[in-house]
Amino acid sequence: ESLLVQCAEILRERGHEIRGIASEEAPILAWARERGIATIDPSGDLATELAGDFDYLFSITHLKLLPDSVLRRPRRAAINFHDGPLPSYAGMYTPAWALIAREPRYGISWHVMRSELDEGDLLATRSFDVAPNETSLTINTKCYEAAIESFGPLCDALASGSASPIPQDLRQKHYFGKWLRPAAAGLLDFTRPAPDLEALVRALDFGRYENPLGTAK
Repeated sequence: ESLLVQCAEILRERGHEIRGIASEEAPILAWARERGIATIDPSGDLATELAGDFDYLFSITHLKLLPDSVLRRPRRAAINFHDGPLPSYAGMYTPAWALIAREPRYGISWHVMRSELDEGDLLATRSFDVAPNETSLTINTKCYEAAIESFGPLCDALASGSASPIPQDLRQKHYFGKWLRPAAAGLLDFTRPAPDLEALVRALDFGRYENPLGTAK
């Protein structure tokens, strides 16, 4: 959730006005209220709550699908942060799935939001090497850093009109659904190669944060 606050600070530093923040997280709501920014309950009728004149809607670590009625509200675009390189890693918990697949590189994407999940044009991307000992905790930290590093230049490009949306090659799309889980609930099969098992253990290491996928066993 702190990524939303970091991006909001970047917008404010560049002189842009934030008309409102929709969140259920107490620290985010407190941050907004301290700065006189209107807060919105995302569990309500967002299409009605977002009535008004504004240019962009940013979806940052919001894990629920936004309806078309909400995506049509901004004058210019609704933009989503995705913690994976699109179109190859669309969907949920993609950093962990990339570790399970033993990907050598990974990255993040800022993209225009459409009705179809994670299929809108790309506005900004960042990639980085995956370390040999990478865990879900550490790769998510790298995604966080890449998001912050890329958000400022993205805002500048949007403000100047120089942003160049790039259509995704959806033939390369791989979608990881919310309820997809590792085989056998993460049970280690010792007939498999040791590097595969080690990758699974690291992928299911979320540190002190909530682990939605399960643990290796």
